[in-house]
Amino acid sequence: MSLTRRTLLTGTAALLPLQAHAANKDIVVIGATAQCAPAIIDLGLKQGRKVTALARRPDAVTASHPNLKIVKGDVREPASLEAAMTGSEVVVSLVGPRVDPRVEIQSIDLYSLGTTNIINAMRKKGNKRLIACSSIGVRNEIKEKPKSDSINLMWMWNSRKLYADMREMEKIVRESKLEHVILRPGFMIEAPSQPERIKISIEELAIPGTGPIVSFADFALLTMNAVDGDKYLSKAVAIFSDQSTNWGVNLDFEAMWKMRQEQGPIDVY
Repeated sequence: MSLTRRTLLTGTAALLPLQAHAANKDIVVIGATAQCAPAIIDLGLKQGRKVTALARRPDAVTASHPNLKIVKGDVREPASLEAAMTGSEVVVSLVGPRVDPRVEIQSIDLYSLGTTNIINAMRKKGNKRLIACSSIGVRNEIKEKPKSDSINLMWMWNSRKLYADMREMEKIVRESKLEHVILRPGFMIEAPSQPERIKISIEELAIPGTGPIVSFADFALLTMNAVDGDKYLSKAVAIFSDQSTNWGVNLDFEAMWKMRQEQGPIDVY
């Protein structure tokens, strides 16, 4: 893996488990039906936080806990965002569409428009810190259609407008003047936490074609580090492991897509 970076942290230096104590901040999770959301919500609750989970389909949020509040909302409806905030929480945005990576995306503004609405709601309510989930893929801009029909390359090509909107979102977050951290996870999968294999790169990362993997559990831990700590403020943070995607070997595309289809309509974040 070729890396250029300002800072590269690995293993336990990268992810430090947080214990439940009074300093742990409460959170509002926007996009609570995202694939990574259950791990973030579960960890937040285990750390003693009050968690508000906002989703277009609140019935799809299966967690239950006295400190969990599940609310219906939509990033295209600013009033619903404001209603979910009290002004004291850290806002964690997991906004993103479910799309068929085999189909070329023609137009998308969910990241840029949705994040603009989130920021405006935070300003109105007084919330100070935003943790925005982006992707490691924003650093790998494809300008010409690949000659190969490799699923990895075609996925990036078909989603190039999605990543362009994601880059616009990052610009909006940086210019918001809020306390913020932009998280750029690698390809996320359900897997045991392995913090000794985790790598974190600050702001500059050359992406190999295969794409690095990270578990939901380790991404959740990084998210909580960003919620409470100041280490990553005003930075874009890439998180990945020493394992890369290998379609047909460690990742089964057809099985993965079937799972995504079972989670609901592809236009639901």
